[in-house]
Amino acid sequence: MDTFPRRASFPGPCIDVKASAATFVGQSCFDGCIAFCNWRRSDVAALLPAELELAASSDAAADGHPVAFIFGEQTQGATIFAGMTFPLGVHYHEFAMAIPFVKHRHGQYLHVYVPKMYAGYFPAVWHGNVHFGLGKQMATLQWQPPLFLVTTERGAPLFHAAVEPTGSWCPGADGALTNFEDVRQIFMLPIVGRRANGSYVCSYFGWDFETAVVRAADSWVSIDAPFIDGLAPRQHYDVRYGTFEVRGMRWRLSWPTSCRF
Repeated sequence: MDTFPRRASFPGPCIDVKASAATFVGQSCFDGCIAFCNWRRSDVAALLPAELELAASSDAAADGHPVAFIFGEQTQGATIFAGMTFPLGVHYHEFAMAIPFVKHRHGQYLHVYVPKMYAGYFPAVWHGNVHFGLGKQMATLQWQPPLFLVTTERGAPLFHAAVEPTGSWCPGADGALTNFEDVRQIFMLPIVGRRANGSYVCSYFGWDFETAVVRAADSWVSIDAPFIDGLAPRQHYDVRYGTFEVRGMRWRLSWPTSCRF
């Protein structure tokens, strides 16, 4: 299975950001990369907590499941209160590993599960763990095109990726790039996190490309250390037409609430 993971291939109900009436409480401007790989379903399933499972694909012949990597720089950080935006002036690099099309074993709704994030800014790590359950850790992150590097604070390698542009910049709002609208649909699903006490909470990403630019790319990712239980070091190319570089994307985040599984 080396095709892009379309939402239509994973049938099932969802409560996406448009239907959720989510209230966004923070935002930033994101410059970075969104890359999709397909791994064996058994390898991806091993990364989930016991209460979660992969949603079934309508492609009966497929033995793959998508894994997404989002990495880059967050700038212009701000908090949103009573509909007003208050700039905080923070910026930092961030990495996220995300598994789309996940559901509770006794539920029906589709989610995106985030088993691990790294950031170079402690308040973002603390807030992401205590409130959102996103498995964040402090790390040293560097974006030196074409390479993105993540190491421990002592310098031990955790992850790196090489990104090569394959097209020109175009407006992100026009949806002209192959598979890009599918990316937007995937990340409208609720983001499920698991707090330290084992409870699950859900939040939403508001990815706004109205003033952003996007271009197609190819990527190669390397897991350099087993930073999640069940994850072994490995290297993988993206799926065909499965990587996008973005500039100027407004990334908003809703307050976490109890999950509707």
